[in-house]
Amino acid sequence: MLEYIKYTNRIPITQEFVPSEAEQKLYDLVSSYLQRDSLYALPSSQRQLMTLILRKLLASSTYAISGTLDALANRLEEQAADKTPTIETPEEAVSDFEAIDEVEEEWDEDEAEEKGEKVYTAEDKENMREEVKALREFKTLAASIVKNSKGEVLLTALKKGFAKAVELGAPQKAIIFTESTRTQEYLLRVLQQTQHAGKIVLFNGTNKDEKSRQLYAAWMQCHKGTDRITGAPSADMRQALVDYFRDEAEIMIATEAAAEGINLQFCSLVVNYDLPWNPQRIEQRIGRCHRYGQKYDVVVINFLNKSNAADQRVYALLKDKFQLFSGVFGASDEVLGSIESGVDFEKRIASIYQTCRTTDQIEFNFNALQQELELQIDERMGQKAKGVTKFQTV
Repeated sequence: MLEYIKYTNRIPITQEFVPSEAEQKLYDLVSSYLQRDSLYALPSSQRQLMTLILRKLLASSTYAISGTLDALANRLEEQAADKTPTIETPEEAVSDFEAIDEVEEEWDEDEAEEKGEKVYTAEDKENMREEVKALREFKTLAASIVKNSKGEVLLTALKKGFAKAVELGAPQKAIIFTESTRTQEYLLRVLQQTQHAGKIVLFNGTNKDEKSRQLYAAWMQCHKGTDRITGAPSADMRQALVDYFRDEAEIMIATEAAAEGINLQFCSLVVNYDLPWNPQRIEQRIGRCHRYGQKYDVVVINFLNKSNAADQRVYALLKDKFQLFSGVFGASDEVLGSIESGVDFEKRIASIYQTCRTTDQIEFNFNALQQELELQIDERMGQKAKGVTKFQTV
């Protein structure tokens, strides 16, 4: 088909970074905390889900995890004092992780829900106060880290990406994906101090910032009396932001809210500042730009923590086994179609992070997962090949 139809490629760029001593200390402390046998801040019915989200926020930025640790500490402190928590549920403590409702539905926790009001003993309350103390120490450390190593190399990554876009003849436009609205705000602050200042637009689940409201009002005035206006404020806001990105801005910083339902084929640079563990979510992101009608090869930038063995193995699986970041248009679809569920893969990854405490354990478990994936993909792809051969014979 390549002889008759122009299919664009994906070109991967990996931006490595090394955490500072303080960042590594924070990661180790929070990771060790999450691996405790029991936690009062995270109900057993939501332990797996909340642990996943906290790990994702920890990897996103110190700003993302700092606010969450503070909220969890405040809630637990109120519970220990027999007060009604200001934050009613743990989910509210991670509100900047916008995809929580969707992830919660996908994970469909099997653990038994806690019913009724839990009664805490004097020993429980003492343990709760100790846990609050630990959470506050983590939060203080996180808040003290102003510069994030990953954020410091963002401009370097963008320069590489834009240089490749120029080489390909593509417009210099980039969409940066993060899993946290706090990280989104942090990245905006970083980029506003560069040559990209004034050429940035945010996109998230609410779009309540002042610039978004101004762009929406201007867009509504411009298209007044036309069928461009749907009458649904959220849909019109999304279109207003996309139009501004296409016509004027250079960079869109987006949460998972931009991974579905919008067409960004005018953009050919996708930056995964935070990388989901569910390969189907990654495909949705890249598919905003790498879609039918895209005129240029799409550059995909991923950040890799050189000090984290688990992060490196996850990236290798997503790159080599799922073929998400390179190859011709549609190549990754075949592989993704051969696995049962991206959520199951995400759960396996989360389990490895949660249970492994040494590099050897990480390597052993990732090797086992890789072998399972290879068998599953090879078997499904083999069945498809047999089907094609049979069809051609007929």
